[in-house]
This record gives sequence, C-alpha cells and structure tokens, in this order.
Amino acid sequence: MKDTIDPSRPWAIPETGDCPVADTLRLLGGKHAAKVLHCLVAGEMHFLELTRAMPDISRKVLTAQLGEFEHTGLVLRVEKQDARRRVGYSLTPKGRALADILAQLYDWGLTFGPDKTEPSGQQGRPDEG
Repeated sequence: MKDTIDPSRPWAIPETGDCPVADTLRLLGGKHAAKVLHCLVAGEMHFLELTRAMPDISRKVLTAQLGEFEHTGLVLRVEKQDARRRVGYSLTPKGRALADILAQLYDWGLTFGPDKTEPSGQQGRPDEG
C-alpha cells in the first residue's frame, strides 16, 4: 500500500466535479456490502451458501444487496438449469478488481478501527501537534 498520495492528482474530476473516491465509498457503503463482496471473492456461491456464510443478514436484505451489485455490474447472477433451480452469484471482473481494495480496508480496520489507537500513540491529524 502506498504511504503517500500523489498531490498532483485532483480529488474531483475537473470537468464534472465528481469524486471517484466518494462514488466508490457510496457503492461500498451499505451495511453488509463489504461482507457480501468478501464472500464472493473466493468464487461463485449459491444464495443459500451466502445466507449460511452471513447469518446476520436477512434474506430480504441480501437479495436487495445482490440486486444492487448486479445492477452496478459488480456481481453476475447465474440461474442454474438443475432440478433445484439454484441461483449462483459471482464477481464480475469489475467486482474482482475490488478484492485488493477490500483487503486493504480490512487491514486498515484491524490497525485503526473504532476500538484501536494509532500505533505511535498519537491521535488526530499529522499536522496537528
């Protein structure tokens, strides 16, 4: 992970004013969004497998989240042609591109999450002091 951000890179797209970081965080901002994507990083899962992997998410909420991800092109829904008419979900290439970002967010959460203090013992912004 880079320790610095290129200062010449604008935070917003000059022509539109849109912020790609804010747009991405909105996409991942659902309460269970990261969990769902994390489960699918390992490969295709059927709906029942997803409900078992995330028992704290209701079927209704999981269905809505998967539908949103399908709409945004992160998840592919495949209806199986078997006797049980199962449905499989997997990440699209666009969704798989988020795997490293999710891993970095996971690592950041372990280090600096809500119950953590900074390793140096300093709180706040680096320029405060």
